[in-house]
Amino acid sequence: MTRLTTLSESTLSDSSLTAAEAYRLQGKLAPVYLQIANSEHAFNAYLGMETALKKSTLSLREIEAIKLLVSELNRCDYCLSVHQLKAGAAGLSDAQKLAVRRGDSRTALLENLEGDTRLTTIVCVVRQFFTLPGALTDEQFAELKSVGLSDAELVDIALVAATIFFTNIFNHLNNTQSTLKPAPAL
Repeated sequence: MTRLTTLSESTLSDSSLTAAEAYRLQGKLAPVYLQIANSEHAFNAYLGMETALKKSTLSLREIEAIKLLVSELNRCDYCLSVHQLKAGAAGLSDAQKLAVRRGDSRTALLENLEGDTRLTTIVCVVRQFFTLPGALTDEQFAELKSVGLSDAELVDIALVAATIFFTNIFNHLNNTQSTLKPAPAL
């Protein structure tokens, strides 16, 4: 059972309702949005981050791989169920989704991602952000650049990680339950 109040849409400001319009499913906002809206400024900031990601030059496949990985690292079952589904729709196979979540070695990950060095590098660096915090080395940064990532895309990688981290922590606080099929166990 969720811990926070699920607000009625009628309690949201017009600006929040307008911002949330793109996130409706079958005409409704998911309860999790109406729970985040307990802090309207946080709700608007979150929607702003998600909207900004839609304009990113990162591929949807890259964005969903990051969201799946960070959700695994934070053990957010709600986000894992959502992003397991979205990552599949973005083109990641079941084996690739498991490889991203498992923390396979770089070599195994590269093989599972069918030689996609760009996505492999992104996944490895994002994993490091959460497992070995601290500044990237010059070599790691150079590797990101060597796979063709622009400065804007590097900023967007940070935005994806920050956005899903917020959602993971919110769902832990709220004990948000998903109605979707759970992600497969590792």
